[in-house]
Amino acid sequence: MTDATSDLIRAMVLRELEAGVRHDALWLQALSAQKLDPSKARTHYITLRCQALQADVKGLLVKQIRGAVVADASRKNKGLADFLSQKDLTKAKR
Repeated sequence: MTDATSDLIRAMVLRELEAGVRHDALWLQALSAQKLDPSKARTHYITLRCQALQADVKGLLVKQIRGAVVADASRKNKGLADFLSQKDLTKAKR
């Protein structure tokens, strides 16, 4: 995923705004950055919210990939453990 905000992220922010959802911490940050000008703050808020969602998506993807790697490693190790437990190692010593 690139640093550029994806169309999906911008669409999600648009849907939030249409539904009246506003994240107060980001809104306050935007207002502060734009010297309490609400129209400029709205534009800045959209930028901030897109950045926040983009970071969330990246974090979720990393978490999902890590989980898949752990699950895959677990399955591989389980298969080896099952194989070794079923193998009669006493015959191999003869």
